[in-house]
Amino acid sequence: MVVLAAALAAACTAALRHASPADVALVATQWPGTTVADLERGRRLYVRRCSGCHTLILPAAHPPDDWPALVDTMAEKARLRPGERADVVRFLVAVASDEAHRPQQ
Repeated sequence: MVVLAAALAAACTAALRHASPADVALVATQWPGTTVADLERGRRLYVRRCSGCHTLILPAAHPPDDWPALVDTMAEKARLRPGERADVVRFLVAVASDEAHRPQQ
């Protein structure tokens, strides 16, 4: 059972793309001064803290504006401090924003 859970977590992590300069541009007005490193920190926190309890939800699964409230509902269980919560939200909003602007295939 543990091996299966680890395999699922690894598969979800692989599907979760890394942040890019385009993502930074998408959130620059909301979070001025954001860097790719900031977004990657949010990604690492999301993977580490959230995949321990459930399969990771890909950012495109929800509109960007929904992510702050969704993270708020889980922040205590994930033991996210306020700054960590902000990093996770910033990453999820950035990637969801980018994916919302991509043409559907």
